[in-house]
Amino acid sequence: MVKVMAKEEQLLANSIRDSFYEANKIVDKITYIIEGNTVECINTVNPEMDEADELLEWYITKLYRDVGVLAERMQVPRMAERIAAEFDAIKSINDVRPSNFDVGLVSPHLNRIRGHFETLATMIHGTEVTGLDVFRTILENTPAIVELTETDPKKESDVQKAVMKVLRIAFPDVEREPSISHVFKHYKPDFGIRSLMAAAEYKFADGLAEVRKSLDEIYTDMKGYSGHYDWRTFYAVIYTTDTIVNPKEIEAEFTSVGADLNWSPIVVVGKGQRKPKVPKS
Repeated sequence: MVKVMAKEEQLLANSIRDSFYEANKIVDKITYIIEGNTVECINTVNPEMDEADELLEWYITKLYRDVGVLAERMQVPRMAERIAAEFDAIKSINDVRPSNFDVGLVSPHLNRIRGHFETLATMIHGTEVTGLDVFRTILENTPAIVELTETDPKKESDVQKAVMKVLRIAFPDVEREPSISHVFKHYKPDFGIRSLMAAAEYKFADGLAEVRKSLDEIYTDMKGYSGHYDWRTFYAVIYTTDTIVNPKEIEAEFTSVGADLNWSPIVVVGKGQRKPKVPKS
């Protein structure tokens, strides 16, 4: 039976990925310190090295604990037991060694726990429908939602109102225009679901010129939304009133401009058209 992965498991998996990222940076720092000093310098007191060793030990301990908890939550008790026994057998937790390719250093314990996590991640993606999957499916079905709600959209807000009715049913914590705050500026995507750390931005286009304008606005949004811990996944939905562009072209455009990897474009075609402007008398 397919089930929705629990919110807590999603958050835990995201936290584990962040911990791997930070631990890898520490290993890189240790590599830099060791390769940049002589043997005599390494064997002397080095506060920078001591701090890096302590941080690496802290992250590896955290990763073994968190991956073990994830295994228990996913009802894989034998893996959880194996992870606990493996951690208890570690003698030097901040040990680093030359890589097989003789490029930098690696942490054998970090690599082992990463292997356990990747196994669990495969199970998650292979057997579970995640909240992000549901969110994306709703966005991809925007034209059907417009039809079902008998909406005749003339602008972005008309489409957004229709989609919001469905999002409220699927995600009780959905927010309209949540604030993404930086030091000097505040940005507001059209929809945000904090439990998923995901947001969506809608653009309404009834011509190729508006598609191009929408893309420029999306690229600006990317810069404003980036770097905020609470928001990690973004969808750019371009609602077109005709088959103006091929979705593959937009995906290729994202790749060619080096768009942020946590942004995904979604191009849909639905009914509606902009209300003609009334000429000024």
